Amino acid sequence: MPTAADDLTLACRFAFPVEGDPVPDARVTIRSGRILAVEPAAPGTRAADIDLGNIAILPGFVNAHTHLELSPLGGEPDRDDPESWPEDEIDWLRRVIAHRRDRAAEALRSAVDRNLDEAIRAGTTLLADTATAGLSWPAVSAAPLRAVVFAELIGLRRMRGLETNRHAWDWIGSIGPAEQVVANARPGLSPHAPYSTAGWLYHRSASSGMPLSTHLAELPEELELLRSRSGRLRRFLEDLGAWDDEWEPLSPEPADYVRQGALRQADWIIAHGTYLEPDDFWQLRPEAAPDGHRVAVAYCPRTHARFGHRPHPFRQMLEHGVVVCLGTDSRASAPSLAILDEIRFLRRRDPSLSGQLLLTMGTLFGAWALRADTVTGSLKPGKSADLALVPLPDRDDADPYSLLLDSDLPVAASCFEGHFRPNPDWPPGADLPSSPF
Repeated sequence: MPTAADDLTLACRFAFPVEGDPVPDARVTIRSGRILAVEPAAPGTRAADIDLGNIAILPGFVNAHTHLELSPLGGEPDRDDPESWPEDEIDWLRRVIAHRRDRAAEALRSAVDRNLDEAIRAGTTLLADTATAGLSWPAVSAAPLRAVVFAELIGLRRMRGLETNRHAWDWIGSIGPAEQVVANARPGLSPHAPYSTAGWLYHRSASSGMPLSTHLAELPEELELLRSRSGRLRRFLEDLGAWDDEWEPLSPEPADYVRQGALRQADWIIAHGTYLEPDDFWQLRPEAAPDGHRVAVAYCPRTHARFGHRPHPFRQMLEHGVVVCLGTDSRASAPSLAILDEIRFLRRRDPSLSGQLLLTMGTLFGAWALRADTVTGSLKPGKSADLALVPLPDRDDADPYSLLLDSDLPVAASCFEGHFRPNPDWPPGADLPSSPF
């Protein structure tokens, strides 16, 4: 059996390169952990070492926004019963905070381990995790994937902001550049949201030169707070003892939190962005960012649906040239950490959505946002062999994307840098190369 250091050719029913059309009866060849070729079977094509049968080979999925330390809260809405949802998001935030306060750091680390394993089993090979003072770093940096771990910064009150900022930088100072390179992981900062994080923390984050993430324009009460310093969100913060009477927003417009002045000099992942308006979109296009800085919106479809928000403007964003990628948010808000589940959810709600577009949002766009698009995010010769293997239904369809997306068959195996990790119910029974992870 070939190892990850040898040439290995896999035969499959379809390969989905993302940067190109689906390839039927495909041969995917891996050499030394990198993709050597993706091509249809033809005379002269290298013979397959393993025939996977009715399997699709895809790029590994990119989860551009998640919180691995969060767990289900209990009392979750029944996703098959629309009358059990939507849920009020501010009430949900109260439950999340109470849940977090009741859990010790060890319980949060256990949740990270459990959720990280779930994400990898779902074919994730690149993720962006928002964590308390880098809590997920030890597990994520040792796992078979790439990652950015964003340390969360919270505090309208100055002392609280100083505390979370110190904890974040203590963590960043504890990991050296050599460890980051070996780990395929990078640290970043996440000023949580305009309603929970003072403006000076946004500016200090932007001056760090690190990748940044923030929750922005997530709920209508946020807009009310920024524009009038009043409303339900203020009362929520007062109840928590987190309100600061001296606080003034950087701007009444959420988009200004990533596009105003020096804040433009950073890479940003905007989590959610539901209430951004078309007049904001031009500021978020790649060509609007100075010096090649990148801004992308991470849309979390099932979490968005859970809270009954207005329709997400992701289609209009894409039409305006904004890069929109996908995230799962957390197990406190979504039923799984599988980007494939998010893609299929969108497809069910709107069958007119192009399978090519949806798969690109779940792979290459997220890789671009996290500055990993030259390494992963598509099946392209020279890129890392970061793959997801998905069984296909036993039927024919003129559209190969329908086979993949109009199905509930889960990811059967993931692959990172040529090392495979079959799931326990791996269906074909093929003897995949063993993984060191």
